[in-house]
Amino acid sequence: MTLIDGEKNGVYLVKEMNIEQLSYSERLKSIGVASGSHIKVINKKERGGLIIQVEKKQIALCRNVASGIVVEFEKKEFPEVM
Repeated sequence: MTLIDGEKNGVYLVKEMNIEQLSYSERLKSIGVASGSHIKVINKKERGGLIIQVEKKQIALCRNVASGIVVEFEKKEFPEVM
């Protein structure tokens, strides 16, 4: 599944990054969005983008970028270390 399919307040493990534009991919990696990282979906618009939390940072993503992030559902709570 991709991040765009995720539910609000769900925590997901990033499995793979399939983002076409290298600049987006590099930027996401620099702020902690990479294979093996945990992401919480803070808010999700039905036809818009979403807001995610990575570590202690909140980031807005458009649908195109979020649909390129392959994730696996982890749980409904954010890990304590974040």
